[in-house]
Amino acid sequence: MTRGRPPLVAQEDANPIAEKRGTVMHYQHEPGSLCDFSIMSAGRVTFVRIRRVRRLCCTIKELARQFLPEISALRMIASAPAISREIWYCSPKSVWRFFRICDGSIIELGRDGMQLAPTGPAPAKGAASAGLVPASK
Repeated sequence: MTRGRPPLVAQEDANPIAEKRGTVMHYQHEPGSLCDFSIMSAGRVTFVRIRRVRRLCCTIKELARQFLPEISALRMIASAPAISREIWYCSPKSVWRFFRICDGSIIELGRDGMQLAPTGPAPAKGAASAGLVPASK
């Protein structure tokens, strides 16, 4: 269960971001609510849950562990290519991170709802084109 009051300021800050992606439909906040609003766009319905966090500089695994009940609740929504289940995190300084909740994983998104490119060390030259990961010696 979540603690504290609903993140009303964060929800207001999220409106312009959501409206750029489509038509927004807000839900009344009640105990047991699965999401705060949905976004209707061409070919996709996105169900969004907003959470305020003190610290955004952490890994996806840390955020997933901290918000496991919310993520589990979002996974109760049907999974389909035309349905996106997302959790949006907001810091006290109004910095945002966006994540899509898949059946077995969590993917970080940009403000536009598109998957972010993975960050990390680049593969060795030639390995990327062959689809290989360099072996350690």
